[in-house]
Amino acid sequence: MDFIRKLYEKKLEKQIISGKIPDHIMIVADEIEFLENISKFRVFINWCKKFGVNEITICVHILHPVSHKMLEKIASRLKKDDNYKLRLFTGSEKSSEKAEGFTVNLIAGYGGRAEITDAVRKLAKLVERSEVNPEDIIEEDIERFLSVKEPPDLIMRAGEEIPDFLIWQSIYSELYFLDIDWKSFRYVDFMRCIRDYQRRERRYGK
Repeated sequence: MDFIRKLYEKKLEKQIISGKIPDHIMIVADEIEFLENISKFRVFINWCKKFGVNEITICVHILHPVSHKMLEKIASRLKKDDNYKLRLFTGSEKSSEKAEGFTVNLIAGYGGRAEITDAVRKLAKLVERSEVNPEDIIEEDIERFLSVKEPPDLIMRAGEEIPDFLIWQSIYSELYFLDIDWKSFRYVDFMRCIRDYQRRERRYGK
C-alpha cells in the first residue's frame, strides 16, 4: 500500500508542477486545533515552500484572551528555522510593509471587520490632519493600512464556516473546505487542494 501511495503522490506532484501554483495561500483554524497541531502546520509550510508558494497566512480563531507575549511564544513554536519571515498580527501592530520573499503571516484573534475598521480609523486621522483630502480617497488608500497586503489566491478551511479574516483581501479568493480536520490532513490532501485550485476558472468577479 505504501508503494502505491508513493506512486500516486509522484503522479500528483507532476500534475501540480505543470500547472499554476497559488502565490498566496490562507488557512483557517480554531485555537485548540492550531495549538494541538502546530507540528502539522510546520509541515504544511514546508509543502508550500516545495511547490513555490510565496506567502502563507494562518488565521487562528482565539476563543479566550491571550497575551501578546504568549502569542509570541506560540509563533516561535511554529517557526523553528530561519528560512522564512514570520509576521505576527494580533490587532495592536502598525501597518506592515509588503511581504518580501517567502513569508508566513500568523493572524491570531484579529478578524477582518476589525482590520478594516482599524484601517479606516488610521485613514481618518490623516484626513483630520489635512494630510488627505476625503474626495481623493481611493481603495489603495485603505489597503495601505491593512495588515496583509497581498490577496490570498486560495483559502483552505477545515469545517463549513466562512472565515472572518482578510475580508477585504479575499473577495476574489478561491475557497476550499476540507472534509477532514487538520490533524488528519496529509500531503496527498494538500496536493489535491492545489489540483482542485488549478482546475478552477478564476473570474475575479467578472
